Amino acid sequence: MRTIAIINQKGGCGKTTTAINLAAVLASRHFRTLLVDVDPQSHCAAGLAVPEARIDLDVTDALLASPEEPVDSSRLIWPATRNLDLAPSRTRLAGLESPRGGLADAPDKELRLRTVLESFSSRYDVCLIDCSPSIGLLTFNALAAADEVIVPVETSYFSLQGATKQLSTVRSMGRRLGREPRAWLLPTIHDVESPHANDLLDELRRRFGARVLPVIVRRDIALKEAASFGQPIIEYDSQSQGAADYRALGDWFIANDSGTAQPQEDFIEPEAQETTMPMRAPTVAAQTSPDPTARVDALERRREAVAWATKHGFDGTEADQIADDLTFAPPGTIPESVRRLFGAHATRGRVLFLQPLSIGRRVAVAAEFNGWSDEPHELERNDRFGVHELSVPVTPGRHLYRLVVDGHWTADHYNSEWELNSFGHPNSVVSVPVPTSTPAGGVESRPAHVAR
Repeated sequence: MRTIAIINQKGGCGKTTTAINLAAVLASRHFRTLLVDVDPQSHCAAGLAVPEARIDLDVTDALLASPEEPVDSSRLIWPATRNLDLAPSRTRLAGLESPRGGLADAPDKELRLRTVLESFSSRYDVCLIDCSPSIGLLTFNALAAADEVIVPVETSYFSLQGATKQLSTVRSMGRRLGREPRAWLLPTIHDVESPHANDLLDELRRRFGARVLPVIVRRDIALKEAASFGQPIIEYDSQSQGAADYRALGDWFIANDSGTAQPQEDFIEPEAQETTMPMRAPTVAAQTSPDPTARVDALERRREAVAWATKHGFDGTEADQIADDLTFAPPGTIPESVRRLFGAHATRGRVLFLQPLSIGRRVAVAAEFNGWSDEPHELERNDRFGVHELSVPVTPGRHLYRLVVDGHWTADHYNSEWELNSFGHPNSVVSVPVPTSTPAGGVESRPAHVAR
């Protein structure tokens, strides 16, 4: 099993982004890939839409397990995408290096991760280790297990100044451990239109020569967007610059393999190889998991839930809560966090109309802003999440509306704000506030819930 550690003491250099996306590219090239997170920040789990609250065991448990009673891999490993599994971390990993954390006193304290990975070596072709932005026992463990090291280096002045130190640290740690893995510098977050960044890239190549990988990861907002959606960039936007750069990086590592990793034969007909995703025999982790398909489905469902919440203007912890509830709600039920949104909800200059599927087969909004017609604004049926939904741009102010449910006009029973019309029937009211001032960065803050 080829093992690659991704290390940099400096944060914000694209370390976790590289770990996730290089792993995803190798998996897409049919290598059975394991991503191991030894960063207590647990960003790999977040970047692959694995909710930390649902993690049963993490790398901490694996490192502390005795050889006589190894960790249960079916509870540790999360299938993320096809051919890509994750061994996640949690914040509790941060205490492992402390004097009473359990690792510092172990006789083989620097070799624990190598022992864990050796037990998985027959299941995977490639392993990538995402390290914390510090030098300590966890990083020593990663170096002791690694064949190669990638040091992501942003093409900025301070990152350039630290590149020599990073390589020296890797070399000295390797000598202490009795091994010196091959180390590469990877230029990241590179602004191709900046003369200053290009000068720094030239200087990086001049100083370190062949140590600098021939692939550059350009600055691309799609990489951050992909992480927020819990997807590798090749899934989120396969045509983006970031996807092209990480595909090139993966192809370079495949072409420059010293022989430690070769993909297994794919069990498909030869004529189908061009158009069919190869299917492997299940890994041991998949065979021992009580229901690996359900875990993959849950990850996919959560990605959809995050996209749904984000599309309708929710973000941060609010979007995470909605996504988690939608992901793990029992079949046929609507979680409370979504039921609370039934009615009219103002989000960033739009109004989200949300109703349960049980209300009827066809639901439309007739309002002042559409001339009291039910034709232009029919709610879309979302069987996946059990709702009728419609997001409409609405100008700030107080607006009257009614629902048209299977041809019958009615007030919105999930909206407590209403007033009688000239016929003595209640019209529902939605009040859209004036957008708040735009802060630096150009993103308006989201108005609060205006009607329930």
